[in-house]
Amino acid sequence: MKKQLQRMLILVVWLAVAVTGIGAETTTQVRIVPLIDVPGSRQYLPYLEQLIPTAHSSIDILLSNGERTNDLLWDKIVAAADRGVTVRVILDASDWSESITAKNRPTVEFLKSHGIMAKFDAPTVTTHAKLAIIDERLVILGSSNWNTHAFHDQAQANIAIDDPHIGAVFTEYFSRIWAGTLIPGGVDMGDVDIGVNPTLIPIPDGPDTKNYVRVLLDLLNRAQVSVHVVMYRASYYSTYSNSLSNNILAALIAAAGRGVEVKVFLDDCAFYPESAQANQEAAYYLADHGVAVRFDDPSVTTHAKLVIIDERDVILGSTNWNYYSLEKNNEADIAAVGIPKLAAAYTQFFAFLWRSGRPVR
Repeated sequence: MKKQLQRMLILVVWLAVAVTGIGAETTTQVRIVPLIDVPGSRQYLPYLEQLIPTAHSSIDILLSNGERTNDLLWDKIVAAADRGVTVRVILDASDWSESITAKNRPTVEFLKSHGIMAKFDAPTVTTHAKLAIIDERLVILGSSNWNTHAFHDQAQANIAIDDPHIGAVFTEYFSRIWAGTLIPGGVDMGDVDIGVNPTLIPIPDGPDTKNYVRVLLDLLNRAQVSVHVVMYRASYYSTYSNSLSNNILAALIAAAGRGVEVKVFLDDCAFYPESAQANQEAAYYLADHGVAVRFDDPSVTTHAKLVIIDERDVILGSTNWNYYSLEKNNEADIAAVGIPKLAAAYTQFFAFLWRSGRPVR
């Protein structure tokens, strides 16, 4: 199965798609590469290592966690800066967990020592995105932090998109975080017409923007055949019935109720008791309402945040299904609508995980 999955991972999709959201609305030829990691088959890090040396003018990096655990990658970034590429790096600083700041600090200091513009975000806002932008057109985003476990051990879902319109959206988003001008509610996607034709929707989120959940609920409510989910963290809030994560769970239950095959694969979160309890409560709630749910192996971390709808629509990125991720964090996601060839790669990833999963009870 891993060999079959690896063959899917080298898929490159070239197609004419509509790019919509945040003021961009155009049809263009786009290069899309799914980057899917499972233990024993890694695509994300090798792709980055090959990509960084191709940068001509700029590299922007926005990360929740960027550790000095792969000096080859950081050395390539330093080499890019040395040949004149403008490099900007933002890493998360936290006012609630000093360990987050401590893990990122050596990288910030290393980059600064090489004359690279690197800094922390505002400590009052959690930057949970995993985003890199090359030359303002090649965007790599998804679930992978830059640390040893993410690069080598965890199951991850990422994507690379080569398109100037997608690049412009995320470059503007990055620049506003860099300048400290991303105010609460300040990323307005406007009216997004998802339609049925091949469409890419960039989804940057900041505090109080809720763009991801708007697009996701629209897609879930349109599901006709299947909804397959791989989610690191999901929460059900019994005392906050109208929370956004509850609304997502309700949409899954409604889809199952109208005959859609709904399957949710959750991480066991064995290393984090609070997250483990949250996932267990969400799993029980879904299972009690007719949704098929499985957990991963406790020895493996499934860190992906991925939804596949009708084997043609995909939404993925950094957003978990809990309060802070959906409403308060800086997050970066993308929706690829009406692209079955792309969805096939992630569907195979889901099927690989689902077969190894454990029932919730």
